[in-house]
Amino acid sequence: MPLAVFGQDSTKQGKVVVKADPRIDKILNRRVEFYNIDSTTQGYRLQILSITDRKEAMLEMENFQLRYPEIPIYLKYDSPNFKLRIGDFSDKIEAHYWFMKLQQDYPHLFVVPDKVNPKQIEE
Repeated sequence: MPLAVFGQDSTKQGKVVVKADPRIDKILNRRVEFYNIDSTTQGYRLQILSITDRKEAMLEMENFQLRYPEIPIYLKYDSPNFKLRIGDFSDKIEAHYWFMKLQQDYPHLFVVPDKVNPKQIEE
């Protein structure tokens, strides 16, 4: 006994109709918006360390956080070096202020242009 099964309506040749929950489009649109938003801006950071030993970089990161909890610190990996960079400075003047404050503790410190997180406005 022959059996014929069709998955498409043969009267609408060349056209595919997808029936889906409208919430899927909403989720996909939110995802596109999320990935198109760049929440960083061009600014400056201070590099306090560049080293190949990850353990030592992590230890120095913890030490810095204990001494200066108000300053954000970031670990960046540029093969083969782990770089510790601090701050989210919007201009060179602010970066230089912290450079002068921290130079005694970190004599190899220097200012680097970097993408930084914008400061949160406190209400």
